[in-house]
Amino acid sequence: MIDSQFLLKVFTAAFATVGIEEFIKNFLKTKKTWVYALLMIPLSIGSYFSVEVLSMWVIGGLLTIGCVQICYQTIVQGFKAIIENLARRIGSGDKGAENV
Repeated sequence: MIDSQFLLKVFTAAFATVGIEEFIKNFLKTKKTWVYALLMIPLSIGSYFSVEVLSMWVIGGLLTIGCVQICYQTIVQGFKAIIENLARRIGSGDKGAENV
């Protein structure tokens, strides 16, 4: 039977895997998305292995890398896109806001 402890380990490993794969994408530039799909398999196994067997500092490090990468993409890049969009609107003299 699947218990909550097992699911917590799976979700922890999954989060670490996503973050590490996004981190690797910064160095491994390819248009072939199947490469990333194949890369996910050993990363997932390695992440779960680190949760299950290795010291807590190993999975802590993996989770930190994953969290930093995911937060950077969602928060920093998100705000950057919003600011760039506003700057383009201001620069182009967009009058759409006058009707508000």
